[in-house]
Amino acid sequence: MVNKNLLQRSGLATLQVAQILAQLEPGMRIPTVTELSEQCQMARGNIQIALNNLKQNRVIRLESHGQNGTIATDIDYVAMARYCSNTNLTCVMPMPYGLRYEGLASGLYEELNQKGVTGAIAFMRGSGYRLACVEEGRFHLCVMSLLAFEHYQQEGKEIQLVVAMGPHSYVEQHRVFVRPDFTGNWENCKVGLDTSSVDQELLTRICFADKPVQYVPIIYSQLVPFLHNGVIDAGVWSADMLPKELRCYPMPCLDEQEKDTIAVLACRRDDNITAQLVRKLLTVDRVEDIQRRVMEKHLIPRY
Repeated sequence: MVNKNLLQRSGLATLQVAQILAQLEPGMRIPTVTELSEQCQMARGNIQIALNNLKQNRVIRLESHGQNGTIATDIDYVAMARYCSNTNLTCVMPMPYGLRYEGLASGLYEELNQKGVTGAIAFMRGSGYRLACVEEGRFHLCVMSLLAFEHYQQEGKEIQLVVAMGPHSYVEQHRVFVRPDFTGNWENCKVGLDTSSVDQELLTRICFADKPVQYVPIIYSQLVPFLHNGVIDAGVWSADMLPKELRCYPMPCLDEQEKDTIAVLACRRDDNITAQLVRKLLTVDRVEDIQRRVMEKHLIPRY
């Protein structure tokens, strides 16, 4: 529930100032009242009230250094999120098709539910759809690969990287899977292409760039039946999400292939409170340890 005090004009200024100060680390100089007034397009009086609100609620501690400006000697990001009614975090990630995603969801759920913060995990197919939901404000965070994140950044999406996990936290590795009777002739080979998945589309186009193939639109969940019934001859997907009886070829060693195995959390570029809160709450090693134990079936998934 939104803090009712923040519905006033000075309260809106407090929200905006908090988002700006959330970018800082303790020991850094804060913008002047004039600079904050210009950035927030608010009167100086409202900015001063906003700073006083944050100080009185022990969100920040400030120390004046004369001509050198004012230093934020301490910033309590959890208190900031609590004051701004931002402690009910929602995170959307890929559908939990296998133990790797179930483990990742379990690790994120465990880490996002602590210190008075409540975290909820939702699932949705396609990184583009997940990102759109974050842009629209339906979720605070979304999970995607580092490859997808960099692609969206290059497209000019207003997002920021919150946390990056280690290699193989998102997928094991991609392979080129082929139909059971495939002879190895790539001439006019029909290759499945899922344009809703940045990872699958980028890796597929890179892998087959020098081969005379035809691309067939699919949804990645159709890959196995389409290979078996001959709708497609080949397709790129993660090795730990498809049946082992399918024949496969290794992918070329590419930077894109490595980046695709790394899971990242992203949020809106202007949502600094969420970004800093999650960075303070979440320990990558603990998330990865929970993911590993779920994958080894030593821990029951919980999300």
